[in-house]
Amino acid sequence: MTRAVRSRLIARVAARRRGEQGLTLIELLLSLAILAILTGFLAGGLSMARQAFGADRASEIVSETSAAIQTVAALVGSALPVRFDGAGPKDAIGFDGRGEVVSFVGLSEGRSLRGGSHKIVLRRSGGDIVVDFVLLKGGLAKENPEPWPTRVVVLRGVREVRLGYFGTIDPKVKPAWRADWVRAERLPDLVSIRIEFEDERRNEPATVVALRQG
Repeated sequence: MTRAVRSRLIARVAARRRGEQGLTLIELLLSLAILAILTGFLAGGLSMARQAFGADRASEIVSETSAAIQTVAALVGSALPVRFDGAGPKDAIGFDGRGEVVSFVGLSEGRSLRGGSHKIVLRRSGGDIVVDFVLLKGGLAKENPEPWPTRVVVLRGVREVRLGYFGTIDPKVKPAWRADWVRAERLPDLVSIRIEFEDERRNEPATVVALRQG
């Protein structure tokens, strides 16, 4: 084999090996583009999943909060126009309404509580709204209540509670909204309940409750 022929064979082998090594520039760019597209799809899918989970959780929080607020409203709406010992003047009913606390007489049907009349106190305690139930002995109002209340936490994460009362204590005065309702001879016509939470997603407009006068 002559030197010229051997040189041509070596050149062919070298060229073939160079062509077989790695990727061309076009192939490399195409691979990077495909990788970028797949990464974008994956990131978009994760983002959509996070948004869907967040929306579901927010909806669940709102539903739970609405149910708890309706429970509080129903409890206030159960107030009875009766008095109990210590309620104040002889003709005053046992309803004492302030800005962040309200106490009144209500009846229990005997499900989770003992049946009968109770003194019910709804108030804010730190970041919670709690309700104390105290059984009134001997009927609606004649004997002292039991000393130990049953306490229930109905809402957590509360920043502020604002209660308002609509009606008139004096029949000669036009009904209006008041910041308190104390030592009156009748229940307020309406009670406004406004609760603000640390988590602003839970905030709702004030709930207005109508009370039965008799």
